[in-house]
Amino acid sequence: MHLFVVCAITFSLFGCASSHTSSDWSKFIELTLKWVNKKSSLDKVKNMFDFAYANYLQFAFPADELNPLNCSGRGHDHEHPGNLNVNDALGDFHLTLVDSLDTLAIMGRVEEFKNAVNMVISNLSFNRNVRVQVFEASIRILGGLLSAHLLITDPAQPFGDLRLNGYDGELLQLAHDLANRMLNVFDASPSGLPYPRFNLGSGLKDNTTSEACLAGAGSLLLEFGCLSALLNDPTYASVSRRVVLDLWHRRSSVTGLLGATIDVNTGKWINRMSGIGAGHDSFYEYLHKTAVIFGDRQMGEMFEEALNTLRYHLRSLGSDCLTESGYPSVYWNVDMYTGNRVNFWIDTLQSAWPGVLVSHAQHCTSSELF
Repeated sequence: MHLFVVCAITFSLFGCASSHTSSDWSKFIELTLKWVNKKSSLDKVKNMFDFAYANYLQFAFPADELNPLNCSGRGHDHEHPGNLNVNDALGDFHLTLVDSLDTLAIMGRVEEFKNAVNMVISNLSFNRNVRVQVFEASIRILGGLLSAHLLITDPAQPFGDLRLNGYDGELLQLAHDLANRMLNVFDASPSGLPYPRFNLGSGLKDNTTSEACLAGAGSLLLEFGCLSALLNDPTYASVSRRVVLDLWHRRSSVTGLLGATIDVNTGKWINRMSGIGAGHDSFYEYLHKTAVIFGDRQMGEMFEEALNTLRYHLRSLGSDCLTESGYPSVYWNVDMYTGNRVNFWIDTLQSAWPGVLVSHAQHCTSSELF
């Protein structure tokens, strides 16, 4: 990247005010130098990825992931169906391979990408009697397949020539197959909200629980919307968008906040905790990204309202992002109906919130949370 481009990007990220002090410009120069010298860090990241991916292929494939302690593959825990920590994500569908496709492209591993795509086409099947989580299957498998398909068919080919000889949309066909298996979790629900888990082979909903988290039920629109656009079939975008609107209309009439978990049979909130971390995070992220990617004005307006509501009820303390005065902001978990704080902890998934704010051009606000 040319130096003047680096400077321009750094200035755009830094430019939270119309005027700057000498101290501000020192920070600007420091940030610019970090950008210029970033190549060594990028190389380290690439080497780490190459190491992890190569070991997955050598010791774990066709299993879902590599168990690093005994250097073997791990998939669905068939002996313990209730082991949700493993079984929600691992469906015996080569998870790491599919999830790595777009990363291979971004890393510039063109031949590895092509090899991985061919491995997916040759090996992936969803005819498996396993129970998996709708959310995990959507963001990892459906998203991975769609991303790779878009990379292969992109006329611009920004990451190198990723086109495969003889490719005939097989990844899109697999994505279509998976999404069709997931549709029943919407149709079978009395409220129209999706059941959290389904049988991968049959597509039938899982009856063990009707409790779904906000993020799990309301973070399907990017993948489903993309599939609808590629197939020219509104079914998938329509059903996932309807769920987002349904959840939004169930927010508190007093505070405007949404809860953590909801009963999809009754449509009533179970866990009243409202936050930006686990169980909540991607719902707000998807509102913003749906507005950007699909030009969905309503989702954008909902995100703006949610952003202001969360900032008002959850955020405490604060600082000036340029002078570094005051204290860092903290977004606490509160009761959705009263706005009262319900605990004094934060979780790791809250770390994604600054990235959402940056993508929304809230640079000063996001810097308080890094």
